[in-house]
Parts: sequence; structure tokens; C-alpha cells
Amino acid sequence: MVPAIEKADMIFSFLMQHPEGATLKETSTVLGIPKSTTHRLLISLSNLDYIEHDSHSRHSHSGRFFLGPKLMSLSRAAERRLNLNRITTPYLEELSSLTRETVKLSIIRHLKVYVINTVLSPRIMKITVESGTIFPPHIGAAAKLLLSSLSDEEIEGYLEQDLEEYTVNSVTDKQMLKKEIAAIREEGVARDRQEETIGISGIAAPVRDSFGGIVAAVSIPYLSALRTEAELLPSLLECVNGVSRRLGYYKDDEHSSSTPPTKE
Repeated sequence: MVPAIEKADMIFSFLMQHPEGATLKETSTVLGIPKSTTHRLLISLSNLDYIEHDSHSRHSHSGRFFLGPKLMSLSRAAERRLNLNRITTPYLEELSSLTRETVKLSIIRHLKVYVINTVLSPRIMKITVESGTIFPPHIGAAAKLLLSSLSDEEIEGYLEQDLEEYTVNSVTDKQMLKKEIAAIREEGVARDRQEETIGISGIAAPVRDSFGGIVAAVSIPYLSALRTEAELLPSLLECVNGVSRRLGYYKDDEHSSSTPPTKE
């Protein structure tokens, strides 16, 4: 444990139990942290908006300290992340049942794409993708869709490195990848053309939050020789539209529904 972080955690826990706030002396005494150390931590956390200092006080040694607004933002972000699997699972199960294919939910963090939920195909012979699998942002339908959701600056930063080739179909030419990103942004759909594994294609569509931002991607990998995109796309779009509406995103789409699917 890093001592300063451990002490900050103690302060957060203490203030969480005191919504009326606490003084420097109260915090130091109850937690058993030296007053000078407590003061430095409280002021540093206040400057970062993790803690609020009573604005009526003119001196940092007096007044009361409260949990700050940044913690609320972090809490909401964590809640969205934790609720995402719970909200999407019925839709993913319905999509897998309709298409009889494996479906997955992915997010992007720190320029890595993580599979956070997978519903396997009901077929005996199926494509399997484990939850927790990590993909680079330029490989696969979900990965490219999530890459396209980043800012141009973030994308340029990612493209500064050499792009690994998984198959002969992997998009490693940076100008071609930029053109594909522009097309994904325009259409709202991304495709895997046997880029990670020969014989397996894929299609992905975005899950949007109440602000219209892309928070995840739902994708369907499928055997290129057995299925076509046209068979899968309508069900995929219905799925992401339903999930997005549950997250507060509304648009004119007569096919979308905010009611979670139920099993017969």
C-alpha cells in the first residue's frame, strides 16, 4: 500500500460517514493521522476537487471539509460500468438466441479493448470469446468501432506505433485505417473482414449513453462461409438501440424499444 493513498482512503471513508462535514482537528484525531499530514492531504484533495472546504472559512486550518464533486463523477462512472453488464445481458441473450451466434460486449480503456460480457451461441459448434479478452483497437469490428469513438488526438497518438498484423486482412496501413474510421463514424457500423482469424468475420454497432456518446460496442463474430452480414445486422441494430434507450439515449427509430427482452 502507498501510505498517502491509504490515508486518503481513510479520509474518504471518514467523511462518507459525516455528511455534515468534519474539521481538520476532528479528522486528525479520529483517524490518528498527524495534524500536519492530515492538513496536507485535505488541501491537496480539495485542490483536486475530491474534497470541498467550507467556503465561509478564510483559513485552510479552520472550517469543515466535505466529500467533493469529483467523487460524485467517479461514482457515476463506476455505476455505469457496473450496471452495463446487468442492463445489457438480457439483450445479448436475446440477440444470441435470434441469430444463434456468439455475441459480445466490449469497452475501450487506455487504448485497449476489453470484452466485458459474452453470451455464447446455443450451437454445439460455436465461436468462443472469453470475457476479459483484450484486443488492440485496430483489430476486429468492436475494436475499430470503439477506436472511432475516441478523439482525433487520441487516434493519432495510437497510430504513432507500428500496428501489428494478425492476418493478411488486418488493417495496418494507417491511412487506410483512418479512412475506415471515417466510414465507421458515418455509418455507425464496423466490420471485421477476417482480420483477427481467417474464416471469421464480424459486425459491431455502438451502445450510446444519454449524451449520445459511445460507451460500448456489441458485436457478432461469425463464420464467413456460413453467414452473411445481412442476416445479422437488423437484429444487432435492434439490440443496441434497445440498450441505448435503457441508458437514456433517444432518437427517431421505430424499431428500437426500451423494454428489455424476456424469455418465453
